[in-house]
Amino acid sequence: MQRQLFQPLQLGPREAGNRILFGSHATNFARHHLLSAQHADYYAARAAGGAGIILLEEHTVHPSDQPYESALKGYLPQASQAIATVARRIHAHGSLALLQLNHNGQQSSSDYTQRELWAPSPVPNVATREVPKAMERADIQAVIAGFAGGARAAVAGESDGIELQVADSSLLRQFLSPLTNQRSDEYGGELNNRLRFLQETIEAVDRELGSDHVLGLRLCTDELAPWAGLTPEQGIEIARLLSETGRIDYLTITMGSIFSTQMFPFHASMQVARGYAVHLAAAVKAAVTVPVFAAGRIMSAEQAETILAQEQADGVEMIRALIADPQLPRQAMQGQGERTRPCIACNQGCQVRTIMNAEISCNVNPDLLQRGTAPAAAARGGSVWIIGGGPAGMEAARSTALRGRRVVLYERAQELGGTAALAARSPERQELRLITDYLQAELQRLQVEIHSGIEVSPRMVLEQQPTSVVVATGARPGPGLLPIPGHDLAHVTNIRHMLAGAEVAGERVLVIDETGAHGTLAAAELLATSGKQVEIVTSEWYVGRDLVATHDIAHWLQRVLALGVTLTTHTNVARIEKGRVILVDCFAEGEIERQVDAVVLGTYELPEQELYLALKGKVARLFRIGDCVAPRRIEQAIREGRQVGEQL
Repeated sequence: MQRQLFQPLQLGPREAGNRILFGSHATNFARHHLLSAQHADYYAARAAGGAGIILLEEHTVHPSDQPYESALKGYLPQASQAIATVARRIHAHGSLALLQLNHNGQQSSSDYTQRELWAPSPVPNVATREVPKAMERADIQAVIAGFAGGARAAVAGESDGIELQVADSSLLRQFLSPLTNQRSDEYGGELNNRLRFLQETIEAVDRELGSDHVLGLRLCTDELAPWAGLTPEQGIEIARLLSETGRIDYLTITMGSIFSTQMFPFHASMQVARGYAVHLAAAVKAAVTVPVFAAGRIMSAEQAETILAQEQADGVEMIRALIADPQLPRQAMQGQGERTRPCIACNQGCQVRTIMNAEISCNVNPDLLQRGTAPAAAARGGSVWIIGGGPAGMEAARSTALRGRRVVLYERAQELGGTAALAARSPERQELRLITDYLQAELQRLQVEIHSGIEVSPRMVLEQQPTSVVVATGARPGPGLLPIPGHDLAHVTNIRHMLAGAEVAGERVLVIDETGAHGTLAAAELLATSGKQVEIVTSEWYVGRDLVATHDIAHWLQRVLALGVTLTTHTNVARIEKGRVILVDCFAEGEIERQVDAVVLGTYELPEQELYLALKGKVARLFRIGDCVAPRRIEQAIREGRQVGEQL
């Protein structure tokens, strides 16, 4: 049993049952810019799982702000009823329901409204290069009134209070920071002036909330831009001044600015240390009298308990960890933390605030909206063979065993994990092992019969005649979209073989990056770290396309450029020859020669489907899942493993 994490915490007039806050984040579940039935299921699952405080997705407070297509609008007349519907579901499990209010300012988007952005000064958003309008006094008053209206909707919506967003993408933070506030009137200049907009907003909101609702702040205390932005010293002083007003009931402390969005708590990937911003919460806690929540890659109950035991914070914000497994708090309370499905901070399904407008998902958790009920026992007898021990095969085995079936899992490698285990051999991707280790532990708990180091042949299957067969044999390296002449020469390898331990001889290595994916770039970094002279060649405009969406690109570039890696863009590989590679610039005539000792192919993979095709029509109940259908992500592999397991 945890000592502090599951103790009650007083937040002004309300008491939370424990110190875990499920923080606000985009889901794209909105319908007509209102909370939906999907929201209700999603938040209720986290409340049922034991989170003491549920913070609803941000509601914008004024028509000048629509940061993404499905943004929630707190100023709509129907907002309070939609909030009430969700709040009741959360309250049914004993958790507090808070509503986050925000105006995104310069970090919003004009794509959906076709109107100008509002900000304290005409400082462009570095992500979009859009220059906002400097807000006039009437604009400022209109937004303050919008925050007050959002607070009224929260009260009418039966919530326990609100949180003001003064951190990640926030107009309130932009007014606080000299990085974005270059005004010379009473809202700019010295700190007291830059605080004015936030203080007036707090006063207006506080009047609407009254004495029986919570008012919290999500506050950035380090913008990681010391030349002009908020520094930790300034952030602590701001927190102290706000706390002394007596209007604030809690603070959640974060870091990051327009130049470092990869350090926002919901963005920081596995390449960022766990608890990387806790030191900021500890510094604020020492300076204020209200409860302080730490944020930023707090991924387990054990880590959270350590933070509280060391008096670095009074509570913890956990978002992605509870997306991966809503039951994390309850399992920790029951001493079953090892049963928690771990978040791997891959940022592949949960980062949805984009023009794609996809609904939130999770690479490791197919049960996003609610925890699956106990599976019905299978009526069918006999054995189920799962052929392939990657994430798809292991999840299929787990789901099938949960239904009481006898499951036999075969894996041709000596260890389970498949592509995920290979990718985890890169130092910056080691947390991928968390999900494969979890699945393997589940298989052992469920007494799944595991045979590793065995290549299953069609003959084996036909002789043993299992009742059902699931083929999850994964993928294999391909020669390229258009097979590159010379791809089969002796000095050419691929990232799978390299990550598996194959030696790359020589000093000069050229990596062909066809996919822009993590595996290829991790392999290149490993080579550079070992002292090789590495050049990455891609036909794209820049190297690392996939790393942008997962907020890894800045971290990766900092490391590989320091290692002297050469990045060659908009260039194709014409052919590979012994000792050299011939390149062609996509926009220039003539060939370019590179003298190399080795070549590593980072090309698209092909499905390993031969076993499935050999058994098709010969086995009555035959399924295939994962990359042997088509090479994709862990999310699709685990989802298909779950789906087939529930059929068997």
